[in-house]
Amino acid sequence: MCREGWSAGGTAVGSPILTVAGFIAGLAITLLASELLTRGLTRLGTKTGFSEGLLGLLGALAADSPELSTAVFAIVAGAGNVGVGVVLGSNLFNLAALLGLPAIVAGGVRIRRGPLVLDAAVGLFVTAAAAVTVAGLLPPAAVALIVVPVATAYVLVLAVPRRHLRRFRALIPGVPQNLAEIAYEVTHDRPAATHGSWTPVLLLPVALLGVIGGAFVMVHEALAAQAWLHLSAAVLGTLVLAGLTSLPNLWVALHFARTDRGTALFSSAMNSNTINLLGGLIVPALFIGIGAAQGSLAYFTWLIELTLLAVLAPLPHSRLSRVAGGFIVGIYVIFVGLRVAGI
Repeated sequence: MCREGWSAGGTAVGSPILTVAGFIAGLAITLLASELLTRGLTRLGTKTGFSEGLLGLLGALAADSPELSTAVFAIVAGAGNVGVGVVLGSNLFNLAALLGLPAIVAGGVRIRRGPLVLDAAVGLFVTAAAAVTVAGLLPPAAVALIVVPVATAYVLVLAVPRRHLRRFRALIPGVPQNLAEIAYEVTHDRPAATHGSWTPVLLLPVALLGVIGGAFVMVHEALAAQAWLHLSAAVLGTLVLAGLTSLPNLWVALHFARTDRGTALFSSAMNSNTINLLGGLIVPALFIGIGAAQGSLAYFTWLIELTLLAVLAPLPHSRLSRVAGGFIVGIYVIFVGLRVAGI
């Protein structure tokens, strides 16, 4: 029962028994590492006074590592359409699993309006820029020149410590203080306690390695199973690999929802999608072009519609209700059904 290499079609083949065993092992490692990751990030944010937006950004950046590495791995292996499918499929999965599902489980999620608008504006802007890139309306270099400064400014807004905001505001006269403090408009859902050991923080590098390693094993086994499960590249990329590599994000999201940190939850979901598009589509397009992404333009319709629903639903009452969460999950289920049916 030895393992074999890659098939001519770009998929790995091997023993089904070893494939299933390897997948289960990778799943266990990923979930355990994800728990360590969420504990470490939460403890870090609590003890250092990070804004919920920055905490969500860090959570997304760490948990996105399997998605980005999978996309790059697929592109290098010559399966560019699978890599792009992972990016866009993960973003759709993130909206359903990171926002819709926690809203259903927790009976609704509170999200402050200021940070919501900030995160959503940047997320929708990057999504539109990625769609423009795929459509060929602008060259990738021009899109990168527009998107990177916006993303950099956004990170700076989240990262500037609150005690330095007045000094920072002096550099940009005319900006109201309440606007400058949008990232910190979250006192209702940020725990005030700073006690507790630094051990979870010190274990963050181990957790990150575990998340990447476990996800890599899961992805490798999923690719190996493609031949005997007769999965199309579209289903493999946009559904199977997208869902598997998003498990760390889901784990982080459920933790935020359980601890009533809705603003960090929303930031994590929006930033996860932004990071995926930047690192898995816009930046690679600078070096390898957009040929592999040409067939994915239709996915952006689903992505933009689902993102708008996730943004507009909580705006009136600063709360994503269980009903709205159900709609988000329902639309994603329809997408999955159409993909499986080959439509």
